[in-house]
Parts: sequence; structure tokens; C-alpha cells
Amino acid sequence: MSEADLDLELDAPAVMLPAGARDVLPAEADALRGVEADLRATMDSFGYREVITPVLELAEVMDRAEEGGLGRSFRLFDDHGRVMVLRPDLTIPVARLVATRLAAHPGPIRVRYTGRRFRPSPVGRPEPVEERQAGFELVGASGPEADAEVVAVLVHALRRAGLDDVRVSIGDVELCREVLEALEVPMDARRVLAAALAGRNLVAWRRAVSGLDLPLAASTLLAELPSLRGGTEVLDRIREVAPNASGSCDWLERAFALAEAHGVRTALNLDFGVLRDWSYYSGAVFEAYVEGESMPLAVGGRYDGLGERFGRARTAVGVAIALGPLHRAIAARRGADTPLRFGVVLCGGLDTELALATTIRATGTPVIGAASDAEQLAAEDGWRFVATPTPAGIELLDRDSGTRHSASDLMSALAKARA
Repeated sequence: MSEADLDLELDAPAVMLPAGARDVLPAEADALRGVEADLRATMDSFGYREVITPVLELAEVMDRAEEGGLGRSFRLFDDHGRVMVLRPDLTIPVARLVATRLAAHPGPIRVRYTGRRFRPSPVGRPEPVEERQAGFELVGASGPEADAEVVAVLVHALRRAGLDDVRVSIGDVELCREVLEALEVPMDARRVLAAALAGRNLVAWRRAVSGLDLPLAASTLLAELPSLRGGTEVLDRIREVAPNASGSCDWLERAFALAEAHGVRTALNLDFGVLRDWSYYSGAVFEAYVEGESMPLAVGGRYDGLGERFGRARTAVGVAIALGPLHRAIAARRGADTPLRFGVVLCGGLDTELALATTIRATGTPVIGAASDAEQLAAEDGWRFVATPTPAGIELLDRDSGTRHSASDLMSALAKARA
């Protein structure tokens, strides 16, 4: 083997995947499934039912969702020459499904999903090209009570998954629009301000505000708007300077009051720097954070105009949860306390102990056969028990406690270990 061939072999894992893609190994996959189960249990308790949408969609249909089309997406052709797209988002296909397949449903419609979205990484930014997400949508319910329910489901789901310190920052696209209208900001300046917010560029925002001919109080409020955060008391300042925005202020205030009844008020704060795509969202917008993760674990908000683009106008609000960052945050908190998996590594289970392995599996206990090095295999894969047949019966190692139990049969040994 040449030196060049050796280098290629050593680098094989790196060159076998596209930039931004990653493998998920068994232990992490198991943990992810556990996280997903916790999320599903909370969503189910609020009446959200699962839908599954295709990975491939017609590009001409998906492009309806946003002005100017979807933007970053993987596109390909089918055998008929039609342009297809790997879904870069899961909310849009769900909105299409609800508007078409559930058009006759009287509403409100509560649906949830788990799946993968695909999106090319922007140049110079190492973002994942493939991300597994879980999310839920409340369609056909308007008012602050709908926003409060979605935020409550999100907080309860993340808490159930193990994140007691979750914080949800809430902004409002419609309130920002109302402030700009109340202060009579010209349309061209609004476009500049929207672009500054989309890029989270507060310097550009304040520079644009300084170029406007506004009274001092109005100019001060507008310059500070993206940095306003706290409780509902910050809404009083907005009402004072821009009374025409009182409707959205009242909406947010009511949503926070309902969040109190849901038991999640302490996890919420207003943050008007959370202002996502103005052409897509139509009201409150959310981002969920925990300490130790710089990027939001979940994003969402109200998007009342999306259903109409697929033929059925309906109010809607929802959230998408990024499962990779969520799993990392949970793992960081659990550390070495992750419990061992309940199951038995059985010496000889691949051949000589097949009958015994089959009997134990029938009780619902996982059994893994090992021709040799059973304890090493159990340590590598995280199994709790190692069973070794002996002339007198079975010796069972409980890796959780480090104790060994002898019995005439495996079921008796397991009963001793669990006593």
C-alpha cells in the first residue's frame, strides 16, 4: 500500500459523507428514540396526532410557501422531467397536507410529526445538511389561547425530556409591523429594517433608524425595539409611544396570562429580537433555549397565510424541535448517569444456548448471544446483565451493581438481581 493509499484509508470516514452530514451510532440512536418518545407522549396528551409526509415533494408546490420560492434546497428531476425537492422544512409539507387532504375537517386540527429535513449549508457556515426534527401544528385555532397552548406543549415536552431550565423567548412579527405603521416609517425603510432583523444585525437596524425623521420618543423606541426583553411590562412602553400597536400588545399579554394557567409562565420571556421571516410569519414567534446550547432547540410561531397558498385559508401556529441539539443538551445534563439498558448478554447464545435465549426473549427481555468476550460486549453496548452457563445452572453479572448471582436457571438469577 502506498503512502497516498494509506492517507486515503485513514481519512475514509471524513470523505465518505458530504459536508454537514453525520452518522448516528447505536447508543445515540437509542437515546434519540427515547427523547422522541418523551416528546410524543406530551404531544399526545394534548391531542396531537401523527402525520407522515413524503421526503420528496414537487418543487412547484413547495415554492408556493415563500415569496421567491424556498431558497436553499436540494432539487432533482424525476423521469417525467418534473423538478422535485427534498423537503427543506417539515411545516410546509404538513401545511400542504392539512390544506388538501384535511380540507373538509371542521378544525381545529392538531397534528404532530417526526422526520428529517434536508437543506444545503450556506457558504462559510457549517450547518447540518440533514436534521431530524419533531414538531406539531395547531391549525384552525386563532387567538392568544392557541399561541399559549403551543408554547405550553413545547415547554412541557422539553421538561419531560429532561430540560427543566428551558427558556422560551417570544417576539411578534405583527406587533413590529404595527409599530412601524404607527410611527409612519416609509416602506423602503421597512424593507431595510426587515433585512437587518433577518440577519440579526442590530448595528444595521440602528443605523437605519437614525436616518429616519422621527420624534425623539419614537426614534428611541424604534432603535431599541429588537433589544427590548423581559416580562409583559415592556408592552406598556410600546403602547405609550405607538398606541396603534395596542392590539398586538393585548394579544401577547393575554397569551402570557394563559401560559400562567398552563403552568409554564416562568419559562417565558418577551424578546423582540426574536423576529423571524416577515413574509412567512404573521404574529407571535418563538425560540427555545437552554444553557450550554448557543442555537435554539426549537423555533416556531404563527403563520396564518400559509394554508391559503395551498388552497385552504386557515389560521395556524406550530413549532419545530431540532432533535440533535436537544439530545446533546439532555446528554450534557445526564452525563455518566445514563442508565444501562435492560437486557442480557448470554454466553453461547449464538449456538449452544439458542433454546434458552428464545425462552427469555418470549418474556420480553432482550437477549444478545455472544460466542466470547461477553462482558466486553456488554460494556461496549451498554447492557446491564451478562449470563454465563455453569454446570450448576447460571452465573449472572449485574453491571449496574457489580454483583454476581448464581441460580439454577436464568429467570431465577434475574429475579435475584432485581430483588
